[in-house]
Amino acid sequence: MSEYFLEFEKGGRFKVRLKEAEAPNTVAAFKKALPMEGGCLQARFAGDEFFFNADVDVSAENAKEPYCGALSFNCDPKWKAVCVYYGSNIKSASYNLFAEITEDLEDLKKVGLRIWKQGEEKVVFKEV
Repeated sequence: MSEYFLEFEKGGRFKVRLKEAEAPNTVAAFKKALPMEGGCLQARFAGDEFFFNADVDVSAENAKEPYCGALSFNCDPKWKAVCVYYGSNIKSASYNLFAEITEDLEDLKKVGLRIWKQGEEKVVFKEV
């Protein structure tokens, strides 16, 4: 059975649980596109969120309010971004909620704050 991870260039590796039953089309598109890497940027206007662009084509599905540890995909062609939520101050719209991080959420928050304060950081989303 495959496992999925987000790994950050300045430290931090997080197991990602895909939500296949809730967002089957989005999950399938991401599985096909992995591995991928991108530059994470802070989305401070949306609260405790950072994002990276992902060249994935999928329509809206499972649009739910995000929570700490949620991974959502903004499928708007202008954005095509994976949104990662790392705290309780979330002001974001609802996008395709397709995965979640359920462990090491305090460390995820540290990564989010680091990206906010130090700027863009590379992330790799991969299957192991």
